Amino acid sequence: MKCNLMRTLGLVICVLILGAEAEAEAEEVATADSIRKYKYYAKTARQNKEYDRAIGYYTTLLQYSPQDLKAAYFLGQIYYEKRDSTGVHIALPQARIALRQAVSIDSLHLNSNLLLYSVYQAMDLPDSAAWSLERVLFKKPDAAEHRRKLADLYRREGHNQRAVAHYEQLVADGGEDAELFEILAVLHQELGQVEQALAWSKRQVEGGTGDADQLESIVELQLEVGDVKEAYKSLVKLARVDSQNAYSYYNRIASIASETGDNTMRVEGLKGMIEADPKDLESVAELVEWHQGRGEFAAAKAWLKRGLKGNSEDAHLLLLKGDNLVREGDEERAIAAFEKAKADPAWEKIAQQRIWQLRPPETEEEKLKRQFFGGEEAQEEQN
Repeated sequence: MKCNLMRTLGLVICVLILGAEAEAEAEEVATADSIRKYKYYAKTARQNKEYDRAIGYYTTLLQYSPQDLKAAYFLGQIYYEKRDSTGVHIALPQARIALRQAVSIDSLHLNSNLLLYSVYQAMDLPDSAAWSLERVLFKKPDAAEHRRKLADLYRREGHNQRAVAHYEQLVADGGEDAELFEILAVLHQELGQVEQALAWSKRQVEGGTGDADQLESIVELQLEVGDVKEAYKSLVKLARVDSQNAYSYYNRIASIASETGDNTMRVEGLKGMIEADPKDLESVAELVEWHQGRGEFAAAKAWLKRGLKGNSEDAHLLLLKGDNLVREGDEERAIAAFEKAKADPAWEKIAQQRIWQLRPPETEEEKLKRQFFGGEEAQEEQN
């Protein structure tokens, strides 16, 4: 009796197991049929541009097959393409959900990450957009177009150090690129990395693509790092490149040289200023005084001659000419030069003092004049 009961129970269990297996198999067959059916329906609707129907089919397909990468991608793509009559995206959140499902299936799926980048850009989520492109580059590190998008994105968002890494990789992969050199120079400067900024600026100029503005930036960087000699060279090059503004570049050389006590470069700056503007007689006068102060009287005389040829009435040069003539012992011609200089009110008192030093006043009136004009003015001139 007991054995019969056990046999009966065993038969029942076998029947139940076989039934469950049959039911499961039937369900698998039905699911597989549904998957094939909805794949076909979804693909057909998508190809026929029946997008709303395609969305429904892909949504159903993913319920049957949640790991279907293509279905998740195409669903996201269709949602992304949905726009209103003005062309505005109207289903970006749904597109994001579908595409995130796709990358959860395959985190490095190229098309899903690229489309997800576009979705995040349209939703103004730059950090998420950047992460999508990072995954793209992990899959395709040589994809220069996508690396440039990522570098530009980081730069716009102020992530300069990250941007630099990608821009420098672009240069390493693609060779000479003047635009990238300029961008890298600016980014390094913003990061306070002056030497690196200077190196990238030089690469641009050395490639023959730098303009006057770029050279001016190089000058500022060179001065910032204390490389004054190279700054002089850059300013001279600027004077050649931008000849219309050559005077200002040589003037800058003279100013820097004065600040640093570099008399040799100060003279070079003054000479350049005169070459750029022959009417700059004040610079001529400075050169004459410099040469006279060093006892280089022949050079001083040559510059005097050049200056007075440009304007024989220039009072400052006439005074210097008179001083030179006094040194040569020609007092008569010196006085004549000083008298001529008196025609300029700005130099009249100094010129008169020079004359009295050679020909002291004789009358009481002249003595009073000398007392009136004397002392302070003479002291100013000596200083």
